[in-house]
Amino acid sequence: MNYAVLVDLNSMRLSYDSFVKAMDKIDGKIAYAKLYGYNNKRNNDFNNFIKTYGVEVALPVSNRKKIRVDIRQVIDAITIACTYKNVEAFFIVCSELDSIAMVNALKKLGKRVVMGTQSPSFVAEQCDSYIMLERVAPSVQEEDKEDDDFLPYTGIEGKKVDEMKKVKSDLQDMIDRKLSAKSEIEMGQSILGLDDLLKKYF
Repeated sequence: MNYAVLVDLNSMRLSYDSFVKAMDKIDGKIAYAKLYGYNNKRNNDFNNFIKTYGVEVALPVSNRKKIRVDIRQVIDAITIACTYKNVEAFFIVCSELDSIAMVNALKKLGKRVVMGTQSPSFVAEQCDSYIMLERVAPSVQEEDKEDDDFLPYTGIEGKKVDEMKKVKSDLQDMIDRKLSAKSEIEMGQSILGLDDLLKKYF
């Protein structure tokens, strides 16, 4: 069976070791593969796999506000299912939130769908099969490492960590003020300030 492998590396910080173990459980050949959210600094251990299979890569999206699934992955999945006649199945790793429509569309097109997941879920159980991915705790060095990534869902570049800390601090202050507000006016002001902050960054 020929598989299209579509993996969002950012969806669960997938490590290469976990990825290789998952691929060993695939009952078929890789006919097409693409990695989303690829960062050359953080994901350079995937390079041999990329060269071996001619894998395409897509750089991280700067900001995913309303949906956590990479829309490029959805478009590619449907395009491949409709145009690559030799692809019979898909191995997909993505944020399971908002991905059920993609899974259902692929199944309606007659494709086998296997999902990589870190825990059984409703979406994974809608697939033909799922493969458990190992959970990998990031090292302290990796957490502290600066790169050009954007912090999740904020649009703030990774190098601007101080700005993100300020956002968190402002948010906490607003929540504290809201909780301690004694009058309707004070409560209204704190709610408006919180609303402005959320609209700006989230």
